[in-house]
Amino acid sequence: MPLPVLHKVKYGAGASDFYHIKTSDAYESLKAVTGIEKVADPKGTEEIIPVKELLRTGIIWRIGIRYKDSSGKKKSAHLLVTKGKLAGVFGDNAPDQLEDKEYKLGTVVKGKIESIAGRRKATFY
Repeated sequence: MPLPVLHKVKYGAGASDFYHIKTSDAYESLKAVTGIEKVADPKGTEEIIPVKELLRTGIIWRIGIRYKDSSGKKKSAHLLVTKGKLAGVFGDNAPDQLEDKEYKLGTVVKGKIESIAGRRKATFY
């Protein structure tokens, strides 16, 4: 069972960073595109905000991705993306897109991302 790891959400230049706990390293190879990265050396003074609250306030968005695994079977997963990086992910600028990038969990390559299923924002009534 993977251990919880502290992740940092980079919201923008000059803005404060937000921290949350996740159990996977799915964002390590995609941190430049998603704006979320693992904190290498936590100080212990970071204020941890639940992912549910970050989704509710619109700081991060949940998107669906479709990828092909090593056997060629299509699979899907969800990724979190910061609000500032959404335009790049869905835009035409090739370095900011998720397509043709490897989707990893930890050190295991799950497959190559083929398409983005769409963006979803959580609503809590």
